[in-house]
Amino acid sequence: MICYPDNGASMPRSHSGVARAAAESSLIVTRHAQIKKLRDALHKTPHAPVKHEGAPRAAAILVPIVQRENDMHLVFIRRSDAVESHRGQVAFPGGRVDPGDATLLHTALREAHEEVGIAPHLVDVLGGFPTMSTVSSGMQVAPYVGLLKTPVDYRIQETEVAEVFEVPIHALSDARYRGTYQWKRDKDRPSSDFPAIFYSGQTIWGLTLRITENLLEIMGIPRPG
Repeated sequence: MICYPDNGASMPRSHSGVARAAAESSLIVTRHAQIKKLRDALHKTPHAPVKHEGAPRAAAILVPIVQRENDMHLVFIRRSDAVESHRGQVAFPGGRVDPGDATLLHTALREAHEEVGIAPHLVDVLGGFPTMSTVSSGMQVAPYVGLLKTPVDYRIQETEVAEVFEVPIHALSDARYRGTYQWKRDKDRPSSDFPAIFYSGQTIWGLTLRITENLLEIMGIPRPG
């Protein structure tokens, strides 16, 4: 029989407990390394000008990253059917530049706050991607990536957002969720095929998918073969 001292000394952990602690420690190291890769790469990447020119089709979005248990998640929205463009499509929080926005980053943070309740002071902005164009509308979009300092209780703006949801990073690179989405611009044109992620009833394609894949690439997470 093994006896342990009753003088307050801690009991040795089981092999399973030690293994679990080692695995969790490894995940934390990996996660920190991935965030550092993002910060370093996005800081060096030429991105949208800080000052905007008030172009009517200029917009900015926030790509929020949040930590849940042992995996990082990206935060997406599904746009409502009442908005002017991209109705019902999956996107990142964001929108068009307002005259009162001092910078494109301000646009992204303001829109994320208005649409889903992410307060600007809770966002650690890692940097931005070069400006991109949407497939369906040709809008010029400036994407900014932000790490949420704490999980957020989302509060959606129902006139613009149907729902907000999170997808774990590992699922975004999983071939089981990959497929082809058929998009039809209007009834007089044939449909076009686009690569997509299908996860929990949501379809991630177009500009949102391009930004997601760029993010995964910088983090060193390979695309599914």
